[in-house]
Amino acid sequence: GRELEEERREKEQVRNRLQQQLEGRERQLEQAQQQGQERERQAREQEQNLQRQLQEREREVQQAREQEQQLQREIQQAGEREQGLQQQLRESQQQFQREIEQSRQQGQERERQVQNLQQQLQEREREIQEGEEREQGLQGQLQQAQQQLQESQERERGLEQQLRERDRQERESSWVVSRNDIRMTERILGRGGWGEVRVARFHGLEVAAKVLHETIISEYNVSLFSREMNIASKIRHPNLLQFIGATTEGNPMILTELMPTSLRKELETGGLAYPAILSISLDVACALNYLHLFKPHPILHRDVSSANVLLQPMGGGHGGLRAKVSDYGSANLQHLIIRSVNPGGPLYAAPEAGNPREHSPSMDVFSYGVLLLEMITRRIPLPEERVGLIDGIRRASFRSLVQRCLLVEYRHRPTMNDIITELNDTI
Repeated sequence: GRELEEERREKEQVRNRLQQQLEGRERQLEQAQQQGQERERQAREQEQNLQRQLQEREREVQQAREQEQQLQREIQQAGEREQGLQQQLRESQQQFQREIEQSRQQGQERERQVQNLQQQLQEREREIQEGEEREQGLQGQLQQAQQQLQESQERERGLEQQLRERDRQERESSWVVSRNDIRMTERILGRGGWGEVRVARFHGLEVAAKVLHETIISEYNVSLFSREMNIASKIRHPNLLQFIGATTEGNPMILTELMPTSLRKELETGGLAYPAILSISLDVACALNYLHLFKPHPILHRDVSSANVLLQPMGGGHGGLRAKVSDYGSANLQHLIIRSVNPGGPLYAAPEAGNPREHSPSMDVFSYGVLLLEMITRRIPLPEERVGLIDGIRRASFRSLVQRCLLVEYRHRPTMNDIITELNDTI
């Protein structure tokens, strides 16, 4: 019985040793598994870090490509402008050469005329020497010719006067309207230093009637007003407010189409979405570009502001707005008005606005830049706020456009044509 007991104890000890070895192996295995999981976690983190670095590199490459494309576009635009200037230089040189050639030919012609006159004078002297009777006969013929010439000139002056009068009547009849055909209402749309705008009815149509303040009536001012109205009656563009006509008796009254709202009102009552801002920006740029390229002389607006951008809802239920620029002729009539104010709002005015020698289409480009900033920020930006507000524009292309429009050196600002190209690329 003792031997069996000892054998059982030995077996128990062997089993305990084996159990301890097995538990030790299991702990080693568990540690190995934990180490494997740790290594696997570290490998995953390294892989994620590498993927993030790769994505960052791809973004940097994409930005570099976009910057390269922008530079290429600017280089191409500069090349096109240089070609245009070279073409203008060539044309100026050719014109100068033609004028020199014409002057030379005119000089030769005058020399020939002088020689002819000298020959005629010599011939006349010979005729005088031939006798007093011949001289008296020639004097009689000369007096008769002078009388005929005088009568002919008087007839010609009368015909010219009739022609001018008929031309003036034809020119004015296209836009002159009678006050009797206009029915004013009490609805006032706006007031300014030049007068006020009311709703009126003209031939059954609701129109906007701009009644100018008392003007200095003189022949020169009437002719200037008529000239401005003649230009307005020739302007045809979907983004310029349609001119309907004007009165000529008493204080001038100008009729235009009636629009439901203005950009100023829309911004004051809630602002605009980015697509609407882009669309209005393009409409205004197209209108100003048309005026700047008008022939025979460019038309400067001089009063670009959100109050002068009127809006019409587009059909089709898309909620779109068509913009039309108004008051594009008023700046040229400012000095007719007794209570005159400086053209354009001071907050929109370019730095060179006070120097007439530097007035150019770039003056409107500056005001246009202020207008873009106003649409983004929903308020008219004060001069000292502009830099900070521009830096806050999220879209880089729009931010760059506003910065270039507001450059102090007017020669470095983009043209309206450049701006239209950029906006179309953005859209």
